[in-house]
Amino acid sequence: MNLTDLLDEVVKIAKEAAQIIEKSKLNAEFSMKSDNTFVSKVDINVEEFISLALKSLDYNIPVFGEELGVSGMETQDTYWLIDPIDGTAWYRLGVPIYGSLISLIDKGEPVLGCVALPGINEVCYAAKGLGCFIETPYQAATRVTIEDPVTSVKKAVITASGIHGTNLWLENGKYPWRIDNVFHEARLFKLSGDCIQHVQVACGRVDAAIDTIMKPWDSAALIVCLQEAGAVVMDLHGNQDQLLKRDSLLSAASLPLAQELLEKLSYQ
Repeated sequence: MNLTDLLDEVVKIAKEAAQIIEKSKLNAEFSMKSDNTFVSKVDINVEEFISLALKSLDYNIPVFGEELGVSGMETQDTYWLIDPIDGTAWYRLGVPIYGSLISLIDKGEPVLGCVALPGINEVCYAAKGLGCFIETPYQAATRVTIEDPVTSVKKAVITASGIHGTNLWLENGKYPWRIDNVFHEARLFKLSGDCIQHVQVACGRVDAAIDTIMKPWDSAALIVCLQEAGAVVMDLHGNQDQLLKRDSLLSAASLPLAQELLEKLSYQ
């Protein structure tokens, strides 16, 4: 099955998973994991549903996910990677900025990604060389590309997924990124949900998005969507290669904007 056909099938699976997430939210029960993040039975049920659906497409491609495990993932050349609910804390609060992520990895690079946003009934998806697309309740599938990109922080709308992993609150982060420099100088700065902020960059609604703590399942689907939309994608050290192995993510409308953000965020 080629990437075009795979993408069509993955979008269908993502939409079904989104329906499960929304139908289950009023009765969801939550617990705390060892890393102090929330998980629910819905996360596990959705990951199981997506996993089985992906295996039905090609049983020879292994499936890994945040909740059911990634053991052995590093030995595979090609595999699926799932984050069933990205932003479970937002899901628990009833704030509709959580997402569900599905990605296909080949030789260490995401080649297909789908980000469903169940709370607002949108889906963003892309495959390498095929472009990035957005579907909303009011708009059929539309290709998105970044146009007239902002090139400076003072003119930019910038979001971050929180103050964790920063000089304000290190929490589980490794580096005290200077987020205060950004919100003091940006034209507009807002805290946002995890995956949704990068979708907003791909769609041209936001100029840059900052995630200080990322895992491969958090970033894989976003990377290919952003790249296909024409965004600049790197980690907070400025690395643009092997992004699945990086522990942070920055997406920006232009390279000058990304470079200025790196300077302002630097803790050194």
